[in-house]
Parts: sequence; structure tokens; C-alpha cells
Amino acid sequence: MLRRALLKTVVSTALVGLFATSTAHSADEFGFVEGVEYKKIPQEQSIAPHKKQVTEVFYYGCGHCYKLEPSIHDWLKTKPADIHFEQVPAVLNNPNWIFMGKVYYTAKELGVLEQSHLPFFTALHRDRQSLFSVEEIAKFFTQFGVTEADFIATFKSFKVDQLVRQAMRTTQAYGIDGVPAIIVNGKYLTDVPMAQGTERMWQLVNQLTTK
Repeated sequence: MLRRALLKTVVSTALVGLFATSTAHSADEFGFVEGVEYKKIPQEQSIAPHKKQVTEVFYYGCGHCYKLEPSIHDWLKTKPADIHFEQVPAVLNNPNWIFMGKVYYTAKELGVLEQSHLPFFTALHRDRQSLFSVEEIAKFFTQFGVTEADFIATFKSFKVDQLVRQAMRTTQAYGIDGVPAIIVNGKYLTDVPMAQGTERMWQLVNQLTTK
């Protein structure tokens, strides 16, 4: 998990805390425990008009998010048809997170997100391409039929700026302190470490959509 720079991991304290509070939590009907494998988000979010929704919160600069991509695609192939899936770029008050959020929404506004999402991830993390300026990224996106001028103009547009601001508010409402994170029905948050594995996480996600 990619955590904020000031977030500290103290394994021994966490284990003691988990042991001490384990009796305070009981497994739900599916065997998962609230407060251990998932938790309620600080501010419940509306998922209208959908009755069931799964949201991936990610950051293009996160290697763990890139590694989760194959399992997301596998889950999408088998998920129940009534579950709506969406993605939200995590946007913290940090220039890099804001920048990458704008890349996501620029691709979405230009109608090339489906084609560009995984290739952009791959270029950053597998191929180690230098894609850290709007000019470099605009050139990269020409392979998807987008002109450099259109990419840059959209990247700098009022619409994309507003979408990124909304993503920042959503990130705060979800209480995101690490990515990738999965939000279910606008109520619950889980991730791979909490669920103790990728396969268990998707099992948990399917179950949480029924709560």
C-alpha cells in the first residue's frame, strides 16, 4: 500500500491492538469482520441511481495500484451484472496527485480512457518512461488518436479542474490514507492488506454489495 509520508507502521502495536479488540468485533453472516477486514467510511456517499456500486480509488504513481489491475479485470468479467463499477483517482493536497488526477480526467473527457488507462500505467511502472510533464504525456496520448494540442487544452480546462476538485473532496470523504482502496456501496472501505489477500478482497467486495 502506498501511504502518506508521515504514516508509520508499528507492527507490534497493531498486533497487540488487534488481539485486544478482537472480541469487540464479531463476524458477519459471511464470515468477514467489520473493523478488521473492512471498515465504514467517515462520510457515507450516495450511489444513486445504482443500488450496488464498487469504486476503485487509485493513483497512477502507485505501483500497488498497477499490480492490482489484472485482478480488477478478472473480477469485472465475473461480477454480478447489477454491480456498477467506477474508478476515482485519489487526489490529496499534493501537486503530483493533482497532476495525475488531471491526466485521468483528461483521458476521460477526450473519450480515450478505456484504451489509455492500462497502457499509461504500464508505461510508468513497467517501462519506466519519463511521463511527468503535460507535454510528454500529450505526446504519449497521440497513439490513442488524440492530438497534443487537444490533450493540453483539455488538461488545462475548467471542466477537468472541477472534476479534480470533486475527486479531492471524494478522497477526503472516503477517509483515504492509502491506495489502492475499494469502496463498496458508498459505505465500506477495504483493501488488499485489510482483507489479507487479493482473492479474499474480491470475495469480501461481492459480499459487501449485499449489505
